[in-house]
Amino acid sequence: MMRHFLLYLLLGFTVLPALGQGQTDYYRLPNRNRQYEQVQFRYGGPTIRDRWYVALDGFVNTGRAHIDNSINGLINSDRSVRPGAGLSLGWSYRERWAIEAGYARLPIQTKVSVQNGGYPLVYKYQGIGDGFVLRGKRRILSTSGPWLRSGFWLTAGAWIIPNSGQQEGRFSLYGYRYRGGGESADTLRLVSNTVAASRATAIAELGAEYNVRLSNNFDLGFQVRKRIGLSDVLTTDVRYTVNQYSAQQAQLISNGSGMTYGVTLRYTLSLRRNLPDVLDVTGKPRIR
Repeated sequence: MMRHFLLYLLLGFTVLPALGQGQTDYYRLPNRNRQYEQVQFRYGGPTIRDRWYVALDGFVNTGRAHIDNSINGLINSDRSVRPGAGLSLGWSYRERWAIEAGYARLPIQTKVSVQNGGYPLVYKYQGIGDGFVLRGKRRILSTSGPWLRSGFWLTAGAWIIPNSGQQEGRFSLYGYRYRGGGESADTLRLVSNTVAASRATAIAELGAEYNVRLSNNFDLGFQVRKRIGLSDVLTTDVRYTVNQYSAQQAQLISNGSGMTYGVTLRYTLSLRRNLPDVLDVTGKPRIR
């Protein structure tokens, strides 16, 4: 009797686990692809080979025209601050190098003020405002681990600015100066004429960026850039006369030099990754 009881007990321990496991679970194979991906990420992770993206830029331009003569403080070149926007297409290689080309509204402006007691008269002149840029980028520091999508970049680029070659504006001011003693008043006249360049001009650019990975498709960038004008965009000639006799002349030149501060939103169009072969192991194995 005791032998029969022990036999039945052993058979129960053998059959019950099998009954507890459903038929579907019994024939289910382990997800080896998922396990392989986890091992790949653990030992190096997927690295980005190259990536195509489109970027939308919003920025603020600051600049000042160069003036060669203030005519004893009568006229001044004031700093101009103008918003701008642009769209570009870029390609990134291994998240270390990138190149992008695009179009932007890059308003280049001359802002001249004429002293009139405590209330200066301000005149603004601007070119057509179109710009085409080609820019190269190099990542110098990653802040996002193996994915490399966030970090600091240095940039350098060149702008081509089309120009109209037309007159952009002019002003003419009259005034009188009394010497006293019954003498007739002197007639003062200030005449200005602003003309855009007749051919396309170029601007060099140096900058720094910090990019933040928001998701698999979106990046957000913050940048500051220094523009260096290589040729004149707007030329303003000013003539100051007293009693119709030319007294002094001045010239203001805007070549696009200044600073740019902006934000960029990038959307990844396509992306290719390198998946390391985890079976190609070098070095000494570790046992945990």
